Amino acid sequence: MNEVAPREVQAAPRRRPRPPPRQVVVERLDRVTPRVISVTFAGDALAGFGPPRPGAHMKLLFAPPDFDWTPREDAPRPPSRTYTPRLYDADRKRLDVEFVLHGAGLAASWVEKAAVGGPMALAGPGGGYDVPADSSSLVIVADDTAMPAAGTILEALPKGVKPIVLCEVADAAEERELSPRVAVSPVWFHRETKGAVGGVLLEAAVKGMTVPAGSFWWIACEAGAMRRIKQHLIKERGVDPQRLHTRGYWRLGETNYPDHDYGND
Repeated sequence: MNEVAPREVQAAPRRRPRPPPRQVVVERLDRVTPRVISVTFAGDALAGFGPPRPGAHMKLLFAPPDFDWTPREDAPRPPSRTYTPRLYDADRKRLDVEFVLHGAGLAASWVEKAAVGGPMALAGPGGGYDVPADSSSLVIVADDTAMPAAGTILEALPKGVKPIVLCEVADAAEERELSPRVAVSPVWFHRETKGAVGGVLLEAAVKGMTVPAGSFWWIACEAGAMRRIKQHLIKERGVDPQRLHTRGYWRLGETNYPDHDYGND
């Protein structure tokens, strides 16, 4: 009887440690629309933050006053929310983030009470979207939560790519410029005027529109609507899934929805 050599046990790969959060302060607050506040964060810790990829995301960490927290990699972290780094200025070490006020919540409560000089911790950035160089048309389908990311994508479009933009917001007062550098004329949809829930108007618009053959799609909105739009494009229009980039930024009835919903299930 041959002796069986003991099976070699391989050590599990070591998880790459997360860098400690960056400590910044609020430098400026601007009311963009009745429901959107832009916050400029500043601090030396922003050195090397980017530039983020178009449509990237990051975590803002909201530490309450009584939270005993040391900002180390191995320490428990306070509650966080996912946001888009809208504009990063490497030379001045500044970062702009847009907050959409869509009901009571951790981030909304923080930004409505925020003051210049107040502290914030952030982690990231990560993720993002690269517009294919062989594209001639990109359809952007976004609600108010996704408009900051849509703006970064517009600013990164390769020369010759024509954008078609659909935007859903609460009402006409929430219409705003997606980018100060790229001129676009979005088709606007107003939820409250129509008495509609999030994403329904975008879904109907996509189903009724005609776009150039071979267009790429970037879709980010309420998670359920995103999935219905995605399935419509694949099953009923025959769009190659490789031409779709989809994100569920939030879901009706849920808070702190995960930031990694690409609608692949």
